[in-house]
Formats: sequence, structure tokens, C-alpha cells
Amino acid sequence: MHFHGYEWTGDGRLLAKESERRPVEGSGFRLSELPPMMTGWWLLRPAAQIRGTWETAADAADWLAARYEEHAPGGDPRLPTEARRLRAVEQLEGAADVVWSHWVSDSRWSGHYVIACPHKTRPDIPCPTRHTARPPVSG
Repeated sequence: MHFHGYEWTGDGRLLAKESERRPVEGSGFRLSELPPMMTGWWLLRPAAQIRGTWETAADAADWLAARYEEHAPGGDPRLPTEARRLRAVEQLEGAADVVWSHWVSDSRWSGHYVIACPHKTRPDIPCPTRHTARPPVSG
């Protein structure tokens, strides 16, 4: 098992475009950068949308925490980033996907996603990269 990281930041009102967020033929899903309705569907997107690939849950959670801190400096005072990161490691080690997302402003949404590959609930979806670990892409 390995992990792929994805992210999307944009006008949160675009999330209502469900047709682009479901893998229905003719929907524009594959080319859309909007987050899919189900986490495992990220693996159906082109490999160019992957922001990093990691062999370990800890490395993937480190990326997630760094990206979250960049978009939400100081994190959430009710749940410190380090506590979130440790929980993410546990979840990823159990082959569960991890999503950290939040509203950046009244209309701006920021989402960071780490997806286990092969996917636990969608083993029929092939790895989008033929799996070679890649360093994370910034921004």
C-alpha cells in the first residue's frame, strides 16, 4: 500500500457542480479539478492531479499537516495540528483515506486529501501512476 495526496482550493460554491464530481460518462469528471464526491474516486483522475506519493503513512500525514498549516496558519485551536497528524497516521495505516478541509473565507474552500492505494473499498480502481513514489509538489 502507498498513498497519494491531492488538494483543491477554490470557490466553495463550485462544489455544487455534482456532475463534475461523479464519474458518469460525459460528465467532465476526469478533467475536472473539483474534489470527487467519494474519496476513492480521486484515483480515477489523471496522475497529473497527484501532489505527492508516499510509501509511509507518516510521510503522507506530514504533507497533509504542512499543507493544512499553509492554508490555515495555526490550525484549529480545538484540535492542534500535531494531534490531527497523529490521528491521520493511524487512519492511513488502517488504509482509510484522510480529508482535511475547511472554509478559508466566506466563499473559499480548501481541501487536502490523502488516499490509500490500492483503495480499500474500491479495489477495482487501478493505481493512477503504476506506483512510483514521487516527492510532493508545493502550491
